[in-house]
Amino acid sequence: MSASATAPLSTKVTPDEKGTFVQLCEEIGTSPSNALRMFVSAFNRRGGFPFDPANPNGFNADTLKAMEDAATGKVAGPFKTNREMWDSIFADGDE
Repeated sequence: MSASATAPLSTKVTPDEKGTFVQLCEEIGTSPSNALRMFVSAFNRRGGFPFDPANPNGFNADTLKAMEDAATGKVAGPFKTNREMWDSIFADGDE
């Protein structure tokens, strides 16, 4: 098969999933077909999912903890200076 030849790839999703997918593709300036081609290319290069399917947003443990802290109101600030922010971060004893 030459580099310019293509082969169709088809899948079934719910109408809501398709609608959201098409809308998001339009918002980021690509087509659904191009988004799927990018996914297949990344999948093939990596030899599997280009992200952790158990954590599709790619958030690490520190980010997840910060998100939880923000959701539960365990945050400090606002700060007037960067120094105030860093003093607060290191004052909690985690570092």
